[in-house]
Amino acid sequence: MTTNEAVHSDLALSAILNDIKQHLGIILVAEAGHGKSYTAFSLVKEAMKDPNMTVIILSPSTIWRRQFGAIQCLKVGTYEFNPIVEIKETTVESVNFLRDAVHINLDKHWSYAKSAWLEELLRSKKSLLFEIKYRNGRRIKAFESVVLQFIYEMQEQQIDQNPEYNHHYLIVLEEIQNSFGTYSMNSDDSLDLMTIFTQSRSDANIHYIGIGQRLNDISTKVIERLRPFIGLTLGENSLRKIKSQLPEELKDRVQQLPKRHWLYLDGKTNPEIVIPDYHKEGKPTMLKPKLAEQPKKLNLLQRFANWYVNAKKQLEANRKSYEQQVQQRLSRNSQTQLSEEDKESQEDGYLDRDEEEDADLIEFGL
Repeated sequence: MTTNEAVHSDLALSAILNDIKQHLGIILVAEAGHGKSYTAFSLVKEAMKDPNMTVIILSPSTIWRRQFGAIQCLKVGTYEFNPIVEIKETTVESVNFLRDAVHINLDKHWSYAKSAWLEELLRSKKSLLFEIKYRNGRRIKAFESVVLQFIYEMQEQQIDQNPEYNHHYLIVLEEIQNSFGTYSMNSDDSLDLMTIFTQSRSDANIHYIGIGQRLNDISTKVIERLRPFIGLTLGENSLRKIKSQLPEELKDRVQQLPKRHWLYLDGKTNPEIVIPDYHKEGKPTMLKPKLAEQPKKLNLLQRFANWYVNAKKQLEANRKSYEQQVQQRLSRNSQTQLSEEDKESQEDGYLDRDEEEDADLIEFGL
């Protein structure tokens, strides 16, 4: 494919998506303003035409909500929906080689407050945009980990039950360094996330579009698993890293690429692809989280009425249980004389209704 052939953008986008479905995914890297998001818009719009593909966009930026167009959108990290909460426990750790010194760990930790509504939304297989409003990178990563783990487990279970299951997920990670940063891959949560990432395609039919500005900000463990989709690059450190992956004839081109021109390193022809202007269609549908209904507060009279009804039900259940026990005892001893306790029960019978209600109130201290 040459630059001239890339004018047929639909064919190019379709070919890229088919390639993504055969591999783990691609990573878009370029200077600010080159058209990373608009290129991702075009790929996502093409992917949403496939009935066997669901797109999940995880973005800390507002650009998807403002510029992409029609999609169901949920804001995460607001007063209405805040599933990642802080663990407020402070841990004290001993310091090796210092007898009287301790280290107080003041680093923030985050936990997922289970949301049945969110999990049901993910089960729906609808394409979704999550606009993540958290300002803390680790908190963003915690939410993205929750979503990826849930989708991974759901997909894995479906494939285990039906080997012919052919539904795919395309995960778009805007600012991919939040989840897979160069210096943040050694913590426990990062190791869990990395395991899901590396096994996504083979175990769960999950693929990725990662979006970032500099390769140096993104873990090499991730870059080497995604096919590079490279735009204009000028920064010395990133340029050195990208040139190490480019064939000789393209090393100068990467510093000259016009806006929305990309080098797709597919390992075959390494074509230069042109993505045309993106035209927004429609607007997002904002989702409102379904919060658990709070029980209504009852006044004193209503609480007493509820207690009285429940007490009557319990008393009736106790009476029936006693009758069953008596019948069982009589059945076992049908050929013998009744015990004195059974004789007294038969002679006395049960309390009439008024006496029973009085006994009920006395029993509960009223």
